[in-house]
Amino acid sequence: MNIAFIIHNQVETGPYWKVLEQCAAYAQLGHTVTLFATSPTARFRPHITLRDGVQVVEAPDMLWGRLRQGVDIWNACIRCRIVHTMHRLQPFDIVHAVDCRPTVIIPSLYMQRFLHVPLVLSWWDLFGNGSMRFGRAFALTFGLVEGWFETYFRRYADAATPITSFLARRLEHLGYPKDRIEVHHLGVDTTQEPLDYDTARSWLYHTCGISQEEKVLCFAGTIYEADFQLLLRALDIVQQHSIPYKIVWIGRHVIDDSICQRYHIYRVGVVPTMHEVYRYFAAADACILPMEVNDANAARWHSKMTDYLNAGAPVALTPVSDFPTYFSAYDIGWLARSSTPEDFAAVLLEALHTTPERRKQLGRNARAFVRQELDVKTIALRALHLYERCIHSYQNTALTHTSHSSP
Repeated sequence: MNIAFIIHNQVETGPYWKVLEQCAAYAQLGHTVTLFATSPTARFRPHITLRDGVQVVEAPDMLWGRLRQGVDIWNACIRCRIVHTMHRLQPFDIVHAVDCRPTVIIPSLYMQRFLHVPLVLSWWDLFGNGSMRFGRAFALTFGLVEGWFETYFRRYADAATPITSFLARRLEHLGYPKDRIEVHHLGVDTTQEPLDYDTARSWLYHTCGISQEEKVLCFAGTIYEADFQLLLRALDIVQQHSIPYKIVWIGRHVIDDSICQRYHIYRVGVVPTMHEVYRYFAAADACILPMEVNDANAARWHSKMTDYLNAGAPVALTPVSDFPTYFSAYDIGWLARSSTPEDFAAVLLEALHTTPERRKQLGRNARAFVRQELDVKTIALRALHLYERCIHSYQNTALTHTSHSSP
């Protein structure tokens, strides 16, 4: 197949890396893949490179910085021109688009309507209707526009791949046919064997100066303020039990020094490679995922969760997204009963009291689970089978329409 994959994100930011990983899996399976994303700086000319066997098209954008988030019509028009030219040279068989911002949905519908390429549309997040992630003011202003884009164009997709069961139910509620919906989580490359717990722990003691008496929790990336406050309130309860611990925090998230000192947070900063990130995960007694139970978090599938588990680290988390289903079926960590600070503190304490032997067993379970359920090639094969059905159905519809139109 010749696959067009379209996202609004800038190259080397956000979900780009996970999308590139999935596209690379298609390429390894023998398919031709072009990934359309947004250039971080270009305003007029697109830039095309080959990465991991995937042709990456960086579309120019007239906005700047964080405003390059899929809303620039110039960017969308450039993408339409590029896909038209590429399609003439080598026709696309399928277009897979993620979410519905203008730079994604305009070229996707252009391909479907004018180039007759079937459209698979993913839904990966909830920023508009029902989401209070950025506060009430955003929800009642820009959130309404975001919500319209998130929902209105779903009806035109030939197939849909929401990232969670919550979003699948939203699609059904919008009237989208249930038989054309498949939940597809984000996969992860499971071929890289992580460090074992003892080796990684020795490395962590040397690198971060953490004492052997301290238990280690790990978190990666940024966190929304409400979820951060949930974590801090849970740690207030944990500290009443006088257990020596450190939270190793990887990534750019800004935390006040006084907060770090009070809650024993060791900031690593940006880590250059995923291999080193996995070292931190593998050294932890538990990785953590504190999230309030709300619609926005129910809609999300945290890629950091798959990275935690892929590194052989058990996870302590709140009951959001589709994670409770897996944590009920597999012994891979600690699931809180609710997202109250008290319940999250309870699973943190359980993780901190876990013996090294039990921690190692949980880590082995985590790796086995990811290989079985979330390997990127397994996810890619599911998507490819959906593409084939979608193309076949699209061709049959076209033939039927042609026969009915004949004199």
